[in-house]
Amino acid sequence: MPKYTFCCTSCQASRDVSAPFDTAETLELMCYACGGDMIRAPVLTLNVIGAATERLRAEKKREERAYFAKACGHNHACRCGIKIDKPNPFREQIRQVHGFTDDI
Repeated sequence: MPKYTFCCTSCQASRDVSAPFDTAETLELMCYACGGDMIRAPVLTLNVIGAATERLRAEKKREERAYFAKACGHNHACRCGIKIDKPNPFREQIRQVHGFTDDI
């Protein structure tokens, strides 16, 4: 059940009320502060979560994972970083992903 904000026409006091969709327009409320009439305030925002939103969240999560990659190239808990005795074969690819360049 959605919550609606009702505002007093006299003293501008407000309160949130849970009401079904079909009865929200017809509710008549009395103000607790002054006893005046309260009317439903207009809905200012509406957040719809759909396929496009889920796709954007997935892209952002992939970008975050690429940003937090370790020096060894893995982004999970590995033991590669304990002792590296040879050069990392993915070093250049990691630098490209993070946007590092040797150009001045």
